[in-house]
Amino acid sequence: MTVNEKMKLVIDLAEQALEKNELPIACIIFHNDTIITQSHTSESKDKRLLVHAEIKALLELDKKRINAKEKAQMELFTNLEPCMMCLGAAISSFVGKIYYSLDAPSDGAAKWAEKTWSAHHTESSFCLPVITSGILEAESKELFRRYIDIHKGGPLVEWVKTII
Repeated sequence: MTVNEKMKLVIDLAEQALEKNELPIACIIFHNDTIITQSHTSESKDKRLLVHAEIKALLELDKKRINAKEKAQMELFTNLEPCMMCLGAAISSFVGKIYYSLDAPSDGAAKWAEKTWSAHHTESSFCLPVITSGILEAESKELFRRYIDIHKGGPLVEWVKTII
């Protein structure tokens, strides 16, 4: 499976979230071409804020008790730049690569981590995953545009506008 094919599965899952009145954010963790875990945001349904797609997928990965060496071969795909919490969880989970669609200027952590990691983690057992952005960016933007069309106002709509 190509990187674009994997991200297309994430976009499809994010669309399912949108259909459930959630923010259209999803995450799939792959080992080669096998889906290990997948999730989408559920803040609206759960009435909680820390149920990000990446956190939920990483918690499921953690339950599988896979060793760190094998986790380092895994790829986390998400359609939005991970926030600090989600990036930290991915690092602590030893995920080897992160791919995402859209930058999140107000709260994304990947760009920040790429600029600052090596200066502050010279003696750490944790490694910053290899991070690649811009995968199927237009498709992800379209989901967030649809979110704005459905939800005419409010703080989440204002936040989504910063993404697109």
